[in-house]
Amino acid sequence: MNTKTMKLSVIVSAAVALGALGMPAATQGASARTATNQPAAETVLNLPQATASHDKVTLQGNAQFDGNYIRVNLSREGVLYSGALAGITLNDKGEPYLAEGTIIGVDATITQSGGIELKSPRWINDGDPNKAVIVLQTASLNEEQKASLAASAELSVAVKLNGVQEAYILKFPLKQTGVLRNIQPPAPRADSQLQINTTRVTAGAASVRIALTVTGESAQAQAVGYDIYDNLGNPLSLIARESAAAAGDAITEDLLIGSPRPDAQYLIIRPYQAAFAKGSSGAYKLDAQGKVIKDYNKQLEIKIPLK
Repeated sequence: MNTKTMKLSVIVSAAVALGALGMPAATQGASARTATNQPAAETVLNLPQATASHDKVTLQGNAQFDGNYIRVNLSREGVLYSGALAGITLNDKGEPYLAEGTIIGVDATITQSGGIELKSPRWINDGDPNKAVIVLQTASLNEEQKASLAASAELSVAVKLNGVQEAYILKFPLKQTGVLRNIQPPAPRADSQLQINTTRVTAGAASVRIALTVTGESAQAQAVGYDIYDNLGNPLSLIARESAAAAGDAITEDLLIGSPRPDAQYLIIRPYQAAFAKGSSGAYKLDAQGKVIKDYNKQLEIKIPLK
């Protein structure tokens, strides 16, 4: 990876971290990411394992596919690196930098049927500097590819570390865990400027995927953020968010969140726009606790029954 790409990864990492904290985050392709909201915990034990070793470093991990996405739990052993495996590291002055031994690239492929590339992989800091979570979404696959992946497949993940020339190749046998359940989308919600259509909701063993189409003025649609709760008031962790331009002024949103508690009856999506300190751009306005002030739009609030 060249220097320009590496610098961009660091910048995007910080931007997506803000998104995980509830602020709008731009869509990006394969890029580093840090987050305080972590993906849902593993729901099964004895997951497929894989290991790769060279240059005095060993990467080992396991993989889980619940029908919505593939989660790879990764750990690093060997040469002691001071920097985090995923995301940025802070120096003694509190300045961010890309440390040696940090993930700078991930390529993931389903090896059968001529190879199916999984687009836009994410890698997330897992709280431990020597651990990371790789998030591989499967929403872009066609129905035939999804069926093949659900039955049985091999996943090949190539992980590139900063300062190490050769990538680490981990191969996992993969099979879907549990059943992917389709949930009836609710009716559209609208105010005087925007309309949000929920086009698809799927619940897997470890996640819920929500697909939205937002129509209206495109700049305003792109500025909308989403906080998601269950009916018990518990916030749902955001695993990934994909935004893309559609026909006309429409924006498509693909929200991947952690599974709610088993006793949750429905989900509540609370659209909002983050308040700026001055004007309509620049730094966000913060409250006394240092959190971004959000202007929630009750008219656009979406309720999704789970039962």
